[in-house]
Amino acid sequence: MAETPDSVKSNDLVAVVLRDRHGRVMVLRTAGLPEFVLPFGSITPGTPAAENPALAARLIAHEAVRVDIDESRLRRLGTYCSPAANRAGNQICAHVYVYEEELSVAHPDKDIAELAWVDPAQPDVTVAPLLNDQVFPAL
Repeated sequence: MAETPDSVKSNDLVAVVLRDRHGRVMVLRTAGLPEFVLPFGSITPGTPAAENPALAARLIAHEAVRVDIDESRLRRLGTYCSPAANRAGNQICAHVYVYEEELSVAHPDKDIAELAWVDPAQPDVTVAPLLNDQVFPAL
């Protein structure tokens, strides 16, 4: 199902699932976040990213870990809502895309405190509830 601009609301996020050749998923932790999350970014209604969330996913992958991905190889997984990992009492909704190619190299942005590759069936780091409860089971 294609997303329409009306489906993107203020404070929504776009996140991208990136995998290595072993099927592990890249997660990262930024300073101030207690849990690991997917590479993500906020989107603003009325912007090109809101018109095309897959474009936002491509831009996020480049900004977070300096990888250039082919937008045509992104598959929409779904939109998932959960309590925000870093703001008690707030909820986030993430439009999640899966990149269908394997990654071999990632160069984390300076704002990334840690990067890990995890088995979504058994993550060995603490991941945000959105990943653990909704995204990883959907993979």
